[in-house]
Amino acid sequence: MSSKTIAVDTHVYEKLAGVKREGESFSRTIDRLIDQLGEAHTGRDILRGLSSVASLSFDDAETMLAVVAENREIETWDDHDLR
Repeated sequence: MSSKTIAVDTHVYEKLAGVKREGESFSRTIDRLIDQLGEAHTGRDILRGLSSVASLSFDDAETMLAVVAENREIETWDDHDLR
């Protein structure tokens, strides 16, 4: 198998070393973390993944809230916890 050398900032290296399992190579750690990106199973997994997503602008957030509010007003389900 061929290999490539990459440079990472010290704080990134420390984060990576912190999630590296005993006996696991850095390559395997990176591979495992990449595989986990699309496999969020808990709220914690989702929140961790959100750290790499750009924040919404204020206007976009306001638009999304308005759409949610409008949809709640026209909601026709008899039993739910949206209000």
